[in-house]
Parts: sequence; C-alpha cells; structure tokens
Amino acid sequence: MKRGLIGILCLVCAVAQAEQKFFVFDNGLQDVRSSEDQAKLLKKLGYDGICTRPAKCTPKLLAAFDKHKVTVAISYVTLGANSKIIPANIVTHIESLKGRETMIWLALTDANAPDKNAVSVIRQVCKLAKANGLETVLYHHINFRTDTIARTEHLRKLADCPGLGISFNLCHFLAQNDPGKLDETLRSIAQNLKLVLLSGANRLDSPKPDWSQLILPLGEGDFDMHRVFQTLKEIAYDGPVALQCYKVPGPAATHLSNSMHAWRGYNNQDKNQGAQP
Repeated sequence: MKRGLIGILCLVCAVAQAEQKFFVFDNGLQDVRSSEDQAKLLKKLGYDGICTRPAKCTPKLLAAFDKHKVTVAISYVTLGANSKIIPANIVTHIESLKGRETMIWLALTDANAPDKNAVSVIRQVCKLAKANGLETVLYHHINFRTDTIARTEHLRKLADCPGLGISFNLCHFLAQNDPGKLDETLRSIAQNLKLVLLSGANRLDSPKPDWSQLILPLGEGDFDMHRVFQTLKEIAYDGPVALQCYKVPGPAATHLSNSMHAWRGYNNQDKNQGAQP
C-alpha cells in the first residue's frame, strides 16, 4: 500500500511539472515582426504564450494569439512611483484584458519616491486589475523603485492588497547579489511568489548588470541552473515561468528553439529524479 501511494505521488508531481507554463518575453521576438508570425512561431516551438506590454498589446495581437490558441499570459506595465493616477492608456489596456487571466506584471520607476506614493500606485493598479479579473505581481528591476527583492517585498506588504504577488527575475538578482543568496531569497518570498523569469547566465566575479553575460538562451552559460530548478521544486513553486531574452543575439527561431530544448531537459531530469525509489 505504501509503495503504491509513493508511486501515485510521484505521478502527480510529474504531471504538475509537465503542466507548468513557460512563456516568452516579447523582447525575444525582435526579428519576428507580425503578431501572426509571433503566435505561429511560439505555437510551433511549444511555448504556452507571450509576455507583452501595453504598447504592443494591440487588438491585432490579441486576435492573432487567440486564433492560434497561444496565451497572452503576462503584461509588463511600468509606471512612475510618484504617479497620482493611472494613465488612461494603461487603464484601457488593462480593461482590454478582462477575462483573459493575463497577469499584470508591475514595475515602478522613480527610484527615490516615498513609500506612500509607491503604495498608492500599487493599490490603484491592483484595484483596476481585480475589477477586470486579473492578478497583479510586482517586478524587481535594477535602478527602479522596485529595484531589489527586499524593497519590492517591503512595498508588497505595505500595499496589503489581497492576492498581490512578487516575481523573481534571475538576471536582475544576479546583477545585484552574491549567487550564494539565491536559495534563501527564493525561500523568503515563496509564499507570495507568482512569476519567475529565467535565462541562461554566466557566473561573474562580482555582481553587476552585464546583460551580455546574465541573459543567454536557457541552457547556455556556466551558472548552475539545475540549482535554480531544484530550489523552485523544493519550495513547491508551480506557477508560470517566463524566458528573458533581452538582446539575445541571433534569429528568434533559433535561440527560442534552443531555450525550449533546455527547458524540457531540465524538467525531464527533475521528473526522472522524482520517479526514483
């Protein structure tokens, strides 16, 4: 009976891992101009969808992705932390996503803005997103008001919005931190972690925003990505993963294919390890 239960649990874990969603940040599609071609390429390569942004999330893009049954999963929204109100174009954009279960991925600029101003913007976005059936997740981005995990998590707690999550962005984390802090950082935000952004990366002598080394196709570089996947598994993270592609050279069809191959390799290895007695 005990062995049978273990087998069932392993099967459940494998199925859950297989169903984890993997998306592409739209900065990985620079040479694929039309929304139609973007949707077709992502569908062909096996990606679950795209992370877009307000200026690019046009009715034409939504129609193309709907046609090919590829999800517009994440919208990267950047606002000034000192903003008094949400700009009209952002309001319209969020309203256009109603019912799509698109995640609003919010980053705040104005690095020196006081907490109360930043919290006001977060609450406004959360309220608007919720009214349209959408989740909001905060994005830590170097040199922003939401620049580090610690400051972003501080704002998340102050905002006190039900369901508000935080994301983990590997390249920005490595640009600011000793890699040895990765495990404890992920564990510290595990309860509210709702989005993970990954790429291949090289180890640096010291933290710095060297994107040519910190943003590579998944599977490339000498940074230990197995460790990242293992920690995510240990904290039971089963939410979406997005692929960071900022300034990755070469045709999208090539580097996105390579990253998908690596993604499947990492996941298959985890499943095989989970199935061992």
